[in-house]
Amino acid sequence: MWARLQHHETGQVVFFLNHHGPLPVDTGGMCGGEATAFNLLKLIATTAHAGDVVVLVGDFNAGPETETLKSLRTRLHPVYTGTSFGGVDHVLSSCTTVISNRNLGSGGSDHDALETVIQL
Repeated sequence: MWARLQHHETGQVVFFLNHHGPLPVDTGGMCGGEATAFNLLKLIATTAHAGDVVVLVGDFNAGPETETLKSLRTRLHPVYTGTSFGGVDHVLSSCTTVISNRNLGSGGSDHDALETVIQL
């Protein structure tokens, strides 16, 4: 799922994507982690507009050292990684100015809620 959101006063646009990765964990699914990352990056390249700040979040079902995340980090900056299930929840962005990150705990989910504040 994705959305383009525009700040009313500044006009800055954020291209926001939420991703839920394939199972089994750390495999990238049937096509592998590189293919999963390629498909996400292709979606960004064909849908986001020039100048958009990209924010990609979700339960990737892939840890930080998997092919999925390594491939995504060739184009996006790692912002924050949770601790649930060995670190399968991630925030990545084209923006490098991170104000804060915080793990908010489970709140009833099997994953922790993650909070990230990014300066546009």
